Amino acid sequence: MNEHWMSQQVREDWQKARRRAFWGGLLDAIQRRPSELLPLEAVKTRLNVRGSHYRGLQQVPLAQIIGSEGRYADFDRRFLPRQDQTKGRWQSIDLARYRDMPLPAVELYKIGEVYFVKDGNHRVSVGRQLGQHDIDAFVTEYVVDVPLDPSVSMRDMLLKEEYSDFLEWTNLAQFRPQQRIELSALGGYLELVQHINTHRYYLALERGGEVALDEAVQSWYDTVYMPVIEVIRTNKVLQFFPGRTDADLYLWIMSHRNELRELSGEDPGAEAATLDYASQFGRRNWLEAVASTLQTVREATKSVLETSTPPALELLDFVAWSQIDHICPNADVRLSDAQDYDRLRQHILDHQYYLGKEWQRDVGLHEAMTHWCETLYTPILHEIERQRAVSAFPGHTNTDLFLWITEHRYFREREGIKLTIPDAVREFVTLYSADHADKKGSLARLVERARRLVRAIERVVEG
Repeated sequence: MNEHWMSQQVREDWQKARRRAFWGGLLDAIQRRPSELLPLEAVKTRLNVRGSHYRGLQQVPLAQIIGSEGRYADFDRRFLPRQDQTKGRWQSIDLARYRDMPLPAVELYKIGEVYFVKDGNHRVSVGRQLGQHDIDAFVTEYVVDVPLDPSVSMRDMLLKEEYSDFLEWTNLAQFRPQQRIELSALGGYLELVQHINTHRYYLALERGGEVALDEAVQSWYDTVYMPVIEVIRTNKVLQFFPGRTDADLYLWIMSHRNELRELSGEDPGAEAATLDYASQFGRRNWLEAVASTLQTVREATKSVLETSTPPALELLDFVAWSQIDHICPNADVRLSDAQDYDRLRQHILDHQYYLGKEWQRDVGLHEAMTHWCETLYTPILHEIERQRAVSAFPGHTNTDLFLWITEHRYFREREGIKLTIPDAVREFVTLYSADHADKKGSLARLVERARRLVRAIERVVEG
């Protein structure tokens, strides 16, 4: 094969890889997906590693390699090069592939169902760029009790850390290896610990003597937790609560079960409590859910409940999750599209994540909410109200504008232009309100522009 042709092809491969890295990062930012490789040490410190085993030479799917021991800043989640300093090594590996030169197997660490590179980052990168599906690797596995899959991000690792701590405290993974108690919100595992301690207390009263923690954990799992989970699965209750887990529902159902017990004086049992909860609060029955929960959230959403339109379940869920009624007492977080509460929630979670990176420590949700409210939400809302911006967008709310303007500032910053809050509000209104007549058309053009950008980037990233 012609050396000149191969050299030219290697240069083109490198340029293509760098372009895909740039556009892939932008697409990940738009779609709020993890873009970075996971650092091995940061993952290990958050999990309880119970040992390690050398697994020998294996074929490993490249898509399951999502981290690195030392070069995690040089490549993105797709192992595309992010730094020009990797160019020489990357191109030499690529050239060896064109010359059909044998390359040594890479060395990987395995945790759960994902892998981290010990040696061979450039070989993994070139292989993925050229469409290779598997790679030969010498694998050492770290044994952990917490499941990891290729979609995991560093933000997810906060939950994984809580799960790992819970399993270490309970030894549940050793007693019941089949357990999968995964929660979608921080703080839930502490609540499970409280459930176990309460069960242990009543078990001791029943038996007239102290009960060992190990025995209490197994008894709680077999006689309290699993009966509820079995009812959830048998009746396919999870379909009424999209985005939630069996363990999430367990916590909510047990709280509901306690309320029913207080009302009737009798324990309704796992099945009755589960089905009653699903019938009242399942997403497909949101009107009944609103009616059932108005009393308990009346103070939290007082300004909303006094309007003629009943609040959407998504709003009630957001208020309960964020505690915004306590942190921003005068906030009116109504949105014209109830599905946008997921976007608002993601704004806060992103703020929590980046605040933790900036402060170099774990930041709790309440602390992140307070900072978000003081530094972003309230200042932008104040400027929206001062400029009377919402009047230019009939049918929409101040919080709608908050979401749009926040994302507008982000896109402008990606273009190298940093806007102050007043300038961002003013520019957004100028561009997308229509002091010209077609307001809806202006917003439609904004949405379509974003969609076209995402589709174009996807085509570039897919190669």
